[in-house]
Amino acid sequence: MNSPGTELEAWLAGCDLFEESLADTEQWIAGFDADRQVVQLKLGPYKKLYLRPKKFVKRFYHHIHPLTIESWQYRRQLSMFDDFCTVDLALDLRFQATLAYVLKNSEMLPTINQHIKQLYGDIIDDVVNLELQALADGNWIHSGLIDIEKRIALAINQVLMQQHIQSQALCSLTASFNEFPTVQLGRDSVYLNVLKKTFELNEARTRELSRQQRLLEEEEIHEKRLQLEHLRRVSELELQMQAQEAEKQRRLLEDKQDQLSQQLELEKRLYAEQLRHENELKAMRLEAELLAQEAQQARQRLAESQQLSEQLTHQAELHDKKVLADIRLQQRTQSLWQENGSTNETGSDHAEQ
Repeated sequence: MNSPGTELEAWLAGCDLFEESLADTEQWIAGFDADRQVVQLKLGPYKKLYLRPKKFVKRFYHHIHPLTIESWQYRRQLSMFDDFCTVDLALDLRFQATLAYVLKNSEMLPTINQHIKQLYGDIIDDVVNLELQALADGNWIHSGLIDIEKRIALAINQVLMQQHIQSQALCSLTASFNEFPTVQLGRDSVYLNVLKKTFELNEARTRELSRQQRLLEEEEIHEKRLQLEHLRRVSELELQMQAQEAEKQRRLLEDKQDQLSQQLELEKRLYAEQLRHENELKAMRLEAELLAQEAQQARQRLAESQQLSEQLTHQAELHDKKVLADIRLQQRTQSLWQENGSTNETGSDHAEQ
């Protein structure tokens, strides 16, 4: 790498530093085969996969699957240095599955290219993110982005090669500066270094201002903490006073509750005594009423007994009178019968005479 002084002299002399960085390039040989095809032999339970040979005669038990060369375009954009710089990544990837990969993923043979995109998309994201993290130090502003482009392409090719996938990756990184749209990376590297230094100075100034602001904020926070501590102590005193007052009120309430309990107990005893007295009065009234009812019933039974006795006496007198009348009637009838008998006997005697 050239020293900054040599590069500054070359830039001032009008040399193109960007073309110098392109002098050393590396080529990755993918080894694609545009006519690559896989023959799937299926005869009963017997199955086999192999590359189509040059002299091949297709039979009914053969199924041919071409392994096409697929193009895959990958795009990313990265904002850096508080949106001062924007890096656009364009990755054009061409890949082709090999027989070894197909043998490992034979069930995905009809859609093998789509399967590779879905399976290795996240891995390519990881590779790109890992390489883009190297841009954070800002050294690429001096050396350009070609080395990073090569590393990204090489890393992706190596990852896919390890999985038996042939690939050819072409990576392009384009940096644009929002406030200096005409500046070109590499060609204006000295100017970009000045901008980078300016940005670093501004960033350092910003950090210093932030540090001072942070110190002021810390002092304010300290003062607020002291105020809060004072307020906390005042609050604790107030809480203690409130607690003492609450304890005093609680004791007064307890005393008042005891007095109320005693008063309620006395009222309960008085009420119980009153209920007992009322119950005794009710019992006495009920007993008097019962005695009165019993006396009334006794008088009524006596009157009824007397009335029955009088009725029986009257019935007996009537019966006696009837018996006496019957006796008299019977006696009279007998006497009449006797008189009639005597008369009849006298008549007979006269008749006989």
